[in-house]
This record gives sequence, C-alpha cells and structure tokens, in this order.
Amino acid sequence: MASNSPARQHRGGGDVAHRDDAAVVVNGVSSDDEPSVEWGWHGHYPKVARFAGFFVAAVMLIMLYGNHEGQQEDVWLIVLAAGFFALSLGAIIRSRTSWRR
Repeated sequence: MASNSPARQHRGGGDVAHRDDAAVVVNGVSSDDEPSVEWGWHGHYPKVARFAGFFVAAVMLIMLYGNHEGQQEDVWLIVLAAGFFALSLGAIIRSRTSWRR
C-alpha cells in the first residue's frame, strides 16, 4: 500500500511506468518525515544565526540615534540589544563547551 506523503508520490508526469516508492534516508532523517531531505535543505546555520543576533543588537544600538525625545525608547532598545547579544554569546559558549562530560 503506497503512502500519500509527498516523498512517495509519483514523480514525473504523464504515463510513466517507474515509481519511487522507497523513502530516502539522509543522516538518519527519512523523506517520509521531511520531504525536503532529498534536496539537501536540512542543515542548520549556527554561524549565521549568531552573526544575525550580533547584527540585530548593533542595529538596535544604532537606533538610539533617532528623533525620539523620551528615554523609554532608549531603555527598551538597550535591554533588547543586550538580550540579543547575550543570546548570541551564549550560543557561542554552548557550542564550544561539551555538556556531555
């Protein structure tokens, strides 16, 4: 009995006699669970995520120079920028520290 998952659906068009009913397994991930595993789009980008956190923190600090008059906006920008910076720094520290000791 064939499954209706996108990974097991008929590939191609028209009256093609060949069907790919076997699931593809890449690095322990089955195409039945994640159909995109065949295309190779199953990686994580930790360096990009860390860089993005630092970049967002820098942009928030740059936003301190604006046309606002009150200090409430400054406090929020500084606290949120510090939060993004701390999360990005924490991700770097966790990636270098072995928690399996």
